[in-house]
Amino acid sequence: MKKFTLIIIVLSLWAFTNCTLNKATNTNRSITVYAAASLTDVITEISDSFRIDYGIDVRLNLASSGTLARQIEQGERPNVYLSASKKWADYVEASGFTLPNYKKEIMHNELVLIAPKSSALENIEIHPKTDISSLLGDDRLSIGDPAHVPAGKYAQGAIDFYGWTKQVEGKLLPAKDVRSALMVVELGEVPLGIVYRTDALKSKKVKIVGSFGEESHKPIQYIASVIAEEAAGKDFYNYLTSEKVKPIWSKFGFKE
Repeated sequence: MKKFTLIIIVLSLWAFTNCTLNKATNTNRSITVYAAASLTDVITEISDSFRIDYGIDVRLNLASSGTLARQIEQGERPNVYLSASKKWADYVEASGFTLPNYKKEIMHNELVLIAPKSSALENIEIHPKTDISSLLGDDRLSIGDPAHVPAGKYAQGAIDFYGWTKQVEGKLLPAKDVRSALMVVELGEVPLGIVYRTDALKSKKVKIVGSFGEESHKPIQYIASVIAEEAAGKDFYNYLTSEKVKPIWSKFGFKE
């Protein structure tokens, strides 16, 4: 009888341990997603939704698209790479890191001119005759670094398109990413900045004072690419454009 009881206890302990290990294995499943800094809020919410639906955690690495591309080039292998620049997405693909047939455009954004919430500036009409130099005075214009940050590249394109290049010469304040460009304006360190509409909308410390026409810069596209072979990464890639998450994209101001 005692031997039988011992067997039952051992079997019970084995079953409990096995169940616990399986649960831990499922819980610890994760993928890594490299995403442009301008996607911070929306991709965090989409990742939470994915975890609930698939039981897979998403580890995010958020930085400028160029920085992330260089990290991949230097040996990092995220499951998915989300770029705010077609140029960098194409670069990663041309370098042989993107899985065949796993690269697609997922969303679009817009470019806006922002000022601190307390600023007296309102409704600036953006056109070639806009005296941006007078609006800046002795201060500077906050943008992402055009050499590394897609938002900065688009901003530079718009500046050139409207003929403001000489007006802002020596007055640009380049930031490491678009979130940093926004923060400088939030802190009131500069009177104006050029950022994505989605970033401006979620800030309570800035206001949109002007919008840049689509003709003034290349289309602001977000490109998703699968880098690692795991199925979970491909699931996340497909999840990004599923009907389930379209309301999340819209909530943060992104457009198809």
